[in-house]
Amino acid sequence: MKDDPQDIFRQMDLMMAQMFAEMTHGMANSMPPHAVGYRIIIRGDMAPQEPPHGTVIQPGDLHGPVPEVHLIGDEVKVVAELPGAEKESIRLNIKDAIITIEADGRGQHYTTHADLPPVDATSMKTSYKNGVLEVTFAVMNDDQGQKA
Repeated sequence: MKDDPQDIFRQMDLMMAQMFAEMTHGMANSMPPHAVGYRIIIRGDMAPQEPPHGTVIQPGDLHGPVPEVHLIGDEVKVVAELPGAEKESIRLNIKDAIITIEADGRGQHYTTHADLPPVDATSMKTSYKNGVLEVTFAVMNDDQGQKA
């Protein structure tokens, strides 16, 4: 990717084509199309990772927030839009490398989750402003279980 700055755009075009093909395939098989969200993680010189295939979508998840997971240097940042949620109602749970986010406000209940790379759960910091929750963790080294 360093040699050709346009390479990232080609990768994004391929991902969009794949997403469109999966949506079209679902319509051809009489399945209603649904797109909950995709996550693209770019780490240094590596190409974007492909989104997971065969993800099971529960009916309650169709209109829920889709958290974004960003790897920035030695931190992982999870960003979720929770419009109208009360800050005091936000509940976070981390179990088996999955963060679960629950919140309530204005007659709305939010429940969503995201897969996390290896992180130091004790380093968790949160902020909530204008309906956007940001949760930041320190990255753990895969091999040694230590901070990067």
